[in-house]
Amino acid sequence: MIEKNKDKGFKKAEKWAMIGVVGNALLTLVKFYAGIVGRSSAMVADAIHSASDIVASLFVYVGLLISKKPADDEHPYGHYKAEVITTLIVGTMLWIAGMEIIKTAVNTIRSGELSAPHNIALIAAVLSIIVKWIMYRLTYNVGVELNSPSTIANAMDHRSDAYSSIATLIGIGGAIFGFPILDPIAGIVVSLFIFKMGYDIIVDAVRQIMDENVDKEKLNRVKEVTNAVEGVVDSHGIRMRQYGSVYMIDMDIVVDKAISIEEAHSICEVVREKLFKCNERIEEVRVHIDPTVK
Repeated sequence: MIEKNKDKGFKKAEKWAMIGVVGNALLTLVKFYAGIVGRSSAMVADAIHSASDIVASLFVYVGLLISKKPADDEHPYGHYKAEVITTLIVGTMLWIAGMEIIKTAVNTIRSGELSAPHNIALIAAVLSIIVKWIMYRLTYNVGVELNSPSTIANAMDHRSDAYSSIATLIGIGGAIFGFPILDPIAGIVVSLFIFKMGYDIIVDAVRQIMDENVDKEKLNRVKEVTNAVEGVVDSHGIRMRQYGSVYMIDMDIVVDKAISIEEAHSICEVVREKLFKCNERIEEVRVHIDPTVK
């Protein structure tokens, strides 16, 4: 049943990764057209951001395909960390996009060729904000539901695009009302949003690569479930790490030293079963048994 749910989860994540690819491709075309025809460097910069989102979404899709492969001799813990790698790529893509946008904006200001954009660029900015915010909310909800770091990173990418389009809208609007320099300045502001989002995504991925312990709430829940099992005197040394969309747990439980090895093993299996039931995202639980001291 758990495996069936995981398969459904991967398929759902893959579906939203492809929705991101198609949605970003259409928006990129609209933005490039509006930016060139409307003579807006800020909109062209926004289009570059959306173009990077296409590549990011494709990487997420590929990462999900790899992640769902079963464990093998070379990868005994499975392929879940492929999602973490694609998350890093998404963050890096955002930084590259941010650098390109700054370069475009600075070159426009240096050239002195400042002119008010046409209304088509303004309309494209409004459209982008609406579409990207909807994509962000829907994709983020799926990412949280599936505990998928790459899907959440993709959602954050959509949100950064929505924020950047807001900055683009302000810049284009200001340029139309007589302040043309606001258009390229908006492009620079856009890049700052992108850099911040890229930084957050990269930091989260690095934490997973470094096997950082999960938050205390999850650890306390594991201890609570474990200690409630009959025969468990106490539990300690609980280590829980995120491995892509799943969790791996290593822990020690204390049992009465007077019981047999077979009884201790049975208690251990009950602990594992209870933990698997309390969180379907738990992939593996390794339990070490300690006897009571007295």
